[in-house]
Amino acid sequence: MAGSWDASVNVLYITESGAVYMAQTLKIANAFDVVAEIEVGAQLNGFTTADRLVVTVTNLTTGVVTTQVNNRTSLMPAGTVRREQIRVAFPPLVANEGDLLRATCSYRVTAGINTDFSWGQSEPAIAEP
Repeated sequence: MAGSWDASVNVLYITESGAVYMAQTLKIANAFDVVAEIEVGAQLNGFTTADRLVVTVTNLTTGVVTTQVNNRTSLMPAGTVRREQIRVAFPPLVANEGDLLRATCSYRVTAGINTDFSWGQSEPAIAEP
């Protein structure tokens, strides 16, 4: 839970394209999504102008970053807590059967002269044919 002047990534998870729940496995050659559940405190959100979510998916088996997506949006200030899911679409998975994949992210909220950062990481998913 974010404090009044904080932004946080509460949960980050990998899911099948368009799905709602965390995926324990991902099909090779299929597109997938990474979902960040974020929260911005009411005071910070009262001046917010933009946020930026950078999501990286790494193949832990090979040690190679498979894909990185930079998602930046403009925001309208509101004096209430902002809670939302940011869904980031990824291209078809390139991996070998049994590879272990993990998503990590950094999240930045800009609110006038104030900026706050957070980060998150997902549970691993296994690539399957």
